[in-house]
Amino acid sequence: MAGNPRILVVDQDFETRAEIQKGLVRAQFIVMGGVGYGAEALSLASELKPNVVLVGVEDPPSRALQTIESMSELLPDSPIIAYSSLTDSESARKAVVAGARDYLTKPLKMNEVVKAVQMALSQHERRRALLAGDSDTSPKSAGMIITIFGAKGGIGKTTTAINLASAFVAINAGSAVVVDMDTVFGDVAMMMDVPVEASLVDAADKVDEMDRESIGSCLGRHSSGVRVLPAPFEPTDWRNVSPDGVEKVLTLLAQTHDFVILDCPATFTDLVAVALDRANVVLLLTSLDITSIKDTTTALKLLSNGMNNEEKIKLVINRPTNVNSVGEDDVSKVLRREVVWSVPHDAEISASLQLGTPVVIDRPLSAVSETIREMAAMLAGVEVTHGGNGRDTGPAETGILSRLFKRE
Repeated sequence: MAGNPRILVVDQDFETRAEIQKGLVRAQFIVMGGVGYGAEALSLASELKPNVVLVGVEDPPSRALQTIESMSELLPDSPIIAYSSLTDSESARKAVVAGARDYLTKPLKMNEVVKAVQMALSQHERRRALLAGDSDTSPKSAGMIITIFGAKGGIGKTTTAINLASAFVAINAGSAVVVDMDTVFGDVAMMMDVPVEASLVDAADKVDEMDRESIGSCLGRHSSGVRVLPAPFEPTDWRNVSPDGVEKVLTLLAQTHDFVILDCPATFTDLVAVALDRANVVLLLTSLDITSIKDTTTALKLLSNGMNNEEKIKLVINRPTNVNSVGEDDVSKVLRREVVWSVPHDAEISASLQLGTPVVIDRPLSAVSETIREMAAMLAGVEVTHGGNGRDTGPAETGILSRLFKRE
């Protein structure tokens, strides 16, 4: 949904309510108010029409559960998230039966609350679209295609693609392949130190003879587990590649990998059009220098005019240097678009690339590595837990419901 979610907090305990409201404001949500249980909560909710309602549930839980049940009937389009110090499964079950979408346990961590709100809204929008017969939101039987695009060279598109793919594998979110679609300066294979035995051009040329198994013969493999479909050595090799052939290759890769990351050049071509059209998410990169922002403004206009679903464009700020002309707030105002992620500058990235190792693998404790892992986790819809050495130990869902109702 557009804009920041509007949230109502319902809790009989004033101090707890106030603390949660402050945290939500810091997380840039719009807090519409706080109120106790019963008629007061229902009256305020009916007047304010919040997008999400947070309800505290404590012992005895009867009034809170009654409020949840009435609230879910009053505002069927507003997901309800319960939170409580009661950690037993029966309390969680009762909250869900009453109408709660999720159940978080205290002590609350604001990042968990934020993710629960975002997930609840996303699930609700998906259900609404499915009921409305929106074919674009029907369940997907293929992996997610993520297109990395930017209107200017030298802003870290390839570095982002490589590290994002590595992060998906590192947090055990699924398999990942990077496709180098830069027709002139494609260097994914070189930056990952992966031998080039076949390229995207070779795959596209023979795609009608390939299946899910044989497409793997065109892919290089990095030690991190990431697969790579490189660009050819010679730019002239691209001349006979058709957009239709590339689209068929992407279809096969999405059938065999959980995440397909497309590294695109800073230009609009027929092949880039395929990458943008097939993408589930487009990460539009810009740096904080004036020329990059100007070029991104133009790119956004072209993308908006040529896309059926503009919502899949996510603005990402990458800081290739520590010298910046403007701030992130300035970028957001100029481009009239929320900055979804901001990747910090890290002078060690170039050293990692010289070794053919993504920084999320080489330096997992760095700020840039943590940011990219968070980006990967959000795109994959998982939360990661961290071991004592700072490395990810695997996906972990937030909330007790995820432990009670594990996905098959």
